[in-house]
Amino acid sequence: MHGPSSLWNGAIIDSVLQELQTRCRDENWPIHRSDTYLRALIVDRYRRLRTVWRKAQPKLTEKGTLETPAETETRLVAERETVLKANRQTTRRRNKYYRRTAVVKNLVKLKTEEKEDDVDAWKWLKDLITSLGEHGMSSEESGVENEVEVVLCVKNLPWRHSIERELDLIDLQRLLDGDIFAPQGARPLRRIRAPGNPASARPAVKGLPIALYDRSWIAELSQRQLEALHIADIPFPWMKIAVS
Repeated sequence: MHGPSSLWNGAIIDSVLQELQTRCRDENWPIHRSDTYLRALIVDRYRRLRTVWRKAQPKLTEKGTLETPAETETRLVAERETVLKANRQTTRRRNKYYRRTAVVKNLVKLKTEEKEDDVDAWKWLKDLITSLGEHGMSSEESGVENEVEVVLCVKNLPWRHSIERELDLIDLQRLLDGDIFAPQGARPLRRIRAPGNPASARPAVKGLPIALYDRSWIAELSQRQLEALHIADIPFPWMKIAVS
């Protein structure tokens, strides 16, 4: 299966483009696009279909023979599950970041209005979460504990400064202040943090203040790896949190 620039595929793409423009005129579509725009869409669609087709072709096994149709199907199902799992983890991580950001922003606003003593602590927590960003949040894997309860095992981020206590404060506050944060969506699953949990395979977030990186992890980097982090030349003073 050749690329879109081959003579045969180029002729097919031209034919599809002509048919598309003819239907656009005959059916009086409300939006008309140029040939260049539509050709780019068709080529992109072809490339994605070509990728799917290539993945579905039998591959060599460890024994040096081609996969059987059943083996090909098993591989494709496993690859699809890997993609879906990664998407679920990304969605959880993104939702976690947005949820924590909303919690700290609302609490900073509320405590500023009420002139409470711990407002500075919550401002610092807000800066911590926003500085780390979405990619600074840990991923999670679902599992079953005691064959009864479904839980989420929090993956460890070896590069990140230990902030488990700070994150627990934010997550707990959302549960405690039910009059401020209305429950939405499904019931949250219990998260388990432990040194024995698997480490995240995602690379370290670049461009953070050095205080947000783990000191031991930083010390093991080569000069080249350290320069590749592009550490931000801005201070991030650490604070011992005491909130009410």
